[in-house]
Amino acid sequence: MQRIRLNTATEVLASIPTMLGFIPTASVIVIMLKDEIVDGRTTKQIALVARTDAATGEGAEFDPAPYLEAASRAEATATICVAVAEDAAAVIALDQIAILRQGFRDAGICDMLALHVTALEAGALWTDLDTYATGLTEDPNASTLSIHNAVEQGRTTAASREDIAARYAVTVEADTAPAHAALHAQGPDFVRRTVTELVTLVRTRGNPDAELAARVGLCATISPTARDALLFTANGNEHAAAHVFATIARQVRGNARIQILTVAAYCSYISGDGPSTGITLEAAQAAVIDGNGEHDTPLRNLLDFALEHAVSPAAVTTQLHAIGADAARSFGVDVDNLDS
Repeated sequence: MQRIRLNTATEVLASIPTMLGFIPTASVIVIMLKDEIVDGRTTKQIALVARTDAATGEGAEFDPAPYLEAASRAEATATICVAVAEDAAAVIALDQIAILRQGFRDAGICDMLALHVTALEAGALWTDLDTYATGLTEDPNASTLSIHNAVEQGRTTAASREDIAARYAVTVEADTAPAHAALHAQGPDFVRRTVTELVTLVRTRGNPDAELAARVGLCATISPTARDALLFTANGNEHAAAHVFATIARQVRGNARIQILTVAAYCSYISGDGPSTGITLEAAQAAVIDGNGEHDTPLRNLLDFALEHAVSPAAVTTQLHAIGADAARSFGVDVDNLDS
């Protein structure tokens, strides 16, 4: 895997939108770093990136405890704090950063760098909060990290958090009649055929049509085990799978939408895309509320807990990929060949 080095404040700021998946405004961002030995030398690597609205905590004392807990779980040894805000929001953000920095120092975590910038766009002025050195930000879409993600992983940065949420908004509902007819005709073989076809689609980075979306949605509602079999499709193709399930979630309703959004959240989580995971889980929770609390799933609650407590994507992958593979195998999916 290619290592992307961030050596200057300008490079750090330009990379933040790619790290988050969208361009933040009125925000406090904490980049947590941990030690890594490379070629016999101790270097820092990014362990976790956290963001909160600058308005959070307004009128009340800002609580740094969740960030300190996350830093401990991530084994962070250093932090970079960034305020992206202007006017009244900047005052709040800078107060929050002061509290966070003191908390990290008290916990024995190196307070490496703290920056303020009005906006993460080309030409905005940034300021080092310790030295008062200044500089101009660069276009985030032209950063080395952004270009690498676009070329190597097909990932692009959304203009805003709302743009990510729009990826999960409902669109024209897929006709479920053909899916039910396929289930009736194929019987026990329905899940195997659906999962196998979906694996091929994900690996070729295709877009699911309405017919497949309806079948996948139906598959997700047959049983928890059939839903878990869909988790298997993400192995090694997490970003593509997240896109596919987001597209499917837009076309299905009710319990199917809840289950597919939960699978999409899993795909985003194991790909390291925390913001998309959070937004997807919010959409799933809204669907649960719309359904009067029916069809909620322990998997959604597990992912919500993992996100809140900054559980590493690797740990989630280890636990849930095995479950997905076993579930797929139980329906006759050729897991060993498809997983190679």
